[in-house]
Amino acid sequence: MSCLPEINPCLLCFGPPLQRARLCHYMTGAFVDEPGHKKCLQALVEAAKPLASVTVGSGQREELREIVMDAMYSLEEQRGKKSLNKSLQEAVNTIWAKLSQLGKVPACVPPCGFQEAARVFQCATCRLVDCQFALDCPVQDLWTYTDETVVLRCNVPFYVPPGVPITWMFAPNLRTQDMTLFKELKGNPEKPFSLTIEEPAPGTIACCLGERSRPIIRKFFYLNVSEGSVEEEKGLQAVFTNVLHWDDETPTHIPTMGLALGFGSMVFVLLLIQ
Repeated sequence: MSCLPEINPCLLCFGPPLQRARLCHYMTGAFVDEPGHKKCLQALVEAAKPLASVTVGSGQREELREIVMDAMYSLEEQRGKKSLNKSLQEAVNTIWAKLSQLGKVPACVPPCGFQEAARVFQCATCRLVDCQFALDCPVQDLWTYTDETVVLRCNVPFYVPPGVPITWMFAPNLRTQDMTLFKELKGNPEKPFSLTIEEPAPGTIACCLGERSRPIIRKFFYLNVSEGSVEEEKGLQAVFTNVLHWDDETPTHIPTMGLALGFGSMVFVLLLIQ
């Protein structure tokens, strides 16, 4: 590190500083304390600065190392053939050309979940970096009736390895993400990513992808359950729809006797209330 105190961290990820010091000695013939050697190190620093923005997939780290090291070896081959600055620029151009051929890394998909496929290696820090999302997704509100069948799905918008276990859980009468309050439900082995509820009850349902001790993601659904019938609701919606689409120009025949009886019944109800 003392040989290259200001060098871009990307080059420090691959190979010891002594290797680069030897490179400059080989390229210039100068020793560490001589001006020619220091000038070579500074040129290497300047050439490496653009690499600070490089990020590759976590599985591409070894490919990145090979690309950088091949570029370093190519500099040695150019000794005496081209100037140092020209050799450095060609090496950097070669690095960018090879990086462009690497596969594209999946982007992080908000708002939640551990997305291993989107993990990247940062050249500037020499570290692996994950998506900065919480494992727990925000609670989703669902409205339903006691006689309505509800189907919940634990699908996610990012890649999940096949065979990942799925656990469904329920916390009755609570809107919560406290996992200590949940009890496990029996899912469908043939359709593990969905849960069918015949008689919904108020409370929070959670699905956990991955082992419960090491989850990939947890999704939460809060069931707002109303008394009554879904069929009644559909009937009322149909009545309101007809009223909203009632065309005033369309002749409507209302029997006089029926109208009178209806009006009389309304008056009678009002008198009873008073």
